[in-house]
This record gives sequence, C-alpha cells and structure tokens, in this order.
Amino acid sequence: MKKYITGTIILVLSTGNVYADSLKVLNPYCRSYACMVNDRMNQRAILFGGGNYRLTGGQYYNDVWSFDFGSEIWQPITISPPVPPSRVMASAAYNSATNEMLVFGGRSSGGGFYNDVWSLDLTQGAESWTQLTTSGMQPTPRSSASAIVDSVNNRLIILYGEAGGPGLNDLYSLDLTALIWLQLFPSGAPPSPRFEHSAIYDPIGHRMIVFGGRNGDHYNDVYALDLTLGSESWQQLLPSGSPPAVRGRHFCVYDDVSYEMAVGFGWNFAAGFVYLNDVWTLDLNSLIWERVFPGNSSLVGRRGSSAAFNSMHRQVVAFGGDQTYHYFAETCILSVDTVTTEEHQEYNVSISPYIKILTNPIRLPCQIDVFIPFPSNIDLKIFDASGRLVNTLLKDKKSSGNYIIQWDGKDTNGNKISAGTYFVNLEMDGESVVKKAVVIE
Repeated sequence: MKKYITGTIILVLSTGNVYADSLKVLNPYCRSYACMVNDRMNQRAILFGGGNYRLTGGQYYNDVWSFDFGSEIWQPITISPPVPPSRVMASAAYNSATNEMLVFGGRSSGGGFYNDVWSLDLTQGAESWTQLTTSGMQPTPRSSASAIVDSVNNRLIILYGEAGGPGLNDLYSLDLTALIWLQLFPSGAPPSPRFEHSAIYDPIGHRMIVFGGRNGDHYNDVYALDLTLGSESWQQLLPSGSPPAVRGRHFCVYDDVSYEMAVGFGWNFAAGFVYLNDVWTLDLNSLIWERVFPGNSSLVGRRGSSAAFNSMHRQVVAFGGDQTYHYFAETCILSVDTVTTEEHQEYNVSISPYIKILTNPIRLPCQIDVFIPFPSNIDLKIFDASGRLVNTLLKDKKSSGNYIIQWDGKDTNGNKISAGTYFVNLEMDGESVVKKAVVIE
C-alpha cells in the first residue's frame, strides 16, 4: 500500500461568512510570510501575522485566524492586548504539552528585526497572548529562522536566519520551564549558514530535520540534528531518488501518519526568478524523495506560503504566498491517501474573485484591491449610480494573484468625478463581481 499526497489540490475560500455589500468571503487577506501551526487539540490550523508588500507602504499583520479542519472555514480570533507587534518572516512552533503556539522573532514594518518570544494560549474561546520574559544568551534579532519544540526536553530550538545581511550560522535553545536561553554547539558538520530554510521535529528519531534555504545560492540539502540533551550532533542525510529543486521560502510539514516530511512551493534563481508549485515527500524511514504533485500543473507557483498538517483528515493545508508583487489569499488543501492504484491528477477550483476598496467611503485618488483566483481575462470598470460608464481601469489578461489598482478619480475624458455613489465592476471570464464605492470628495 503506497502512501502519498495525491495530485489533487483544492483551492478553498470558506463560504459561510460574506460581507453584505462586497461578496468577499471572510478569510485572511492576501499575504505572505505568515506563521501557521496545527492546533491538534482543537483540530484546526492557526495562522499569525505575515504581510503584503504590494499595499502602499507595505502592510504587516499581527492578526490571528483559525481554519477548522472539519468545516474548512476560516474564522478570525479576536484577542485582547497584549498582542505581538505586526511582523513577517517570524518563526513558530506548536507545543503540544501546553497547547500553545510559540512565536519567535521576525521582521518589523520599520525594517528592523525582533528576538522576542510570544506564547499564544490556544484554549478555544479564551485564546490569549503572553510575551515570555527570558534570560540567558538569547539569539540576536532575526527573521527567516526555523523553529521546533523538542518535546522530550521541553525546549524551543531556533536555527539560523538573517538580519538584513548574509545567513546566520548559530543555534539556540530556550528552556520552556526556566525560560533560559542557551547557545548550542553540536558536534559534527552543520549546515552552511542560511535563511528561508525549513525544519520539522521528528519525534520518533528525536531529531530536527532541516531542508533547503538560501544564502546567495539556494539549497536542497537535508540535515538532521540529534537532540540528545548535552550531546547534540549534526549529520547530513543523503536521500535517494530525484530530489526537489533548490528552494527557499517553501512550506514544510511533518506527516505523523506516514512518517514523512512534505515540502512544497518556494522559489529560486535557477533561471531568473522561478516560483515553484510542486510538492515532495521525504520518507523518514527509507530516506527516499518522491514528487507527489507535479510542477507542470496549472496551479500558479508561489513562495512564502504557510502550512500545517491535519492528521485526522490526512491533509496538508497551505495558505497564501506571493509572486514578488502578486499576493494570494488561496487556501490549498492537499489530500493524503493510501491507495493501490495509479495517481490521478486533478485541479479543482472552488474560489471566487473579489474586490476590496482599501478605504470606503473613499477620498480620491484611491486604491482598489482585486483578487484573481486563476489566470483570466480581466475587465475592471467604474460605473455611476445611473449605470453610466465612468472609466475603465484595467482590461487585460492577468495571472492568479492580488493586484492593487490605482484610480485617480477621473473619468474617461480626464475630468475629476464628483462626490456620490459609484460601482466598481470586475468581469472575469463571464463572472461578475460588484463593489459599491461612496466617494466623499
């Protein structure tokens, strides 16, 4: 019986909550570089932070969302202060012993870096943030590190990262009882300095498995850190089979059903900017790579997606990502199955386009956020309350993604429009979405 992630990726937006005047389904805004963990106790994925550089000035988030594995619906979680500052490229890990999400570091909206640690209590209906007060030799501020919880020794492990320069090459542990940082110096040859890499905790082998990343060049190597307390050691693993392409900013999850590590999406510089959409598994027993979702499918490649593995339903849930200036709000569900027949490739889309005016009522000029779920011919127009065409803002074929359209508030003749009610109409291959806009000046 062969176990694998099937070739079916379903793109999902929840359908239970819709804003009355916008037709926008309630789910996290388009973003990249967020954190996600599997809240095993409550059978949901938890998403925190991330950002969208496409928005004016760059938008950084510190919101929290839950994705229910059963209903496949996103819900925002409202949490009273204190809350972490907004950030991207933070590191997160799930602590099953205390049912908490631990968040370390990341990059701030001002371009600086954090080395703080926050704990999100995941008690359903009573979620709360606590900033941990730590001592000892703490890591320097950084982003794009990897984090795991060593459940045997009750410690948080932080590996490498960057702070605006080359990749770092240090390793730290935080005792989660005493809250004391310790820098670790394992024996053996470690991975080269890097960032945008990934890591999972292997509870069976009691080790940290590290994959890929970059430091100028991109990597696809695999290392294991033996987590024996006081005798930590590095070993490079040399899997057989055709390996994934080199990459960074990919997702990586631990499949506790099949004892595999799954990695997918990401980017590299192999031929200019290359955005990947393939998914691979590494069997942690046999150390064999297998491609389970091909890179030639119609799913648009992306980097910066976050993901969690749902053991009960045997799925990888991945959210968001970007292609430089195109940001996604797609939830990709990759189904895991045990089969004896040949793999069946399929691409199902159950997602709708949307329009979001960044401020409404609006003052002109303004920005209009348009989400395109799949490559389409796009026609974006402004109509007045009588149905008269005011202006055409966009008429072109566009790939999947998030587009920020500037409107100077003028009609087709270059005249500034007057205050009043207008309608933004998006037509996409026969589908139409309308958003009301109230212009106050």
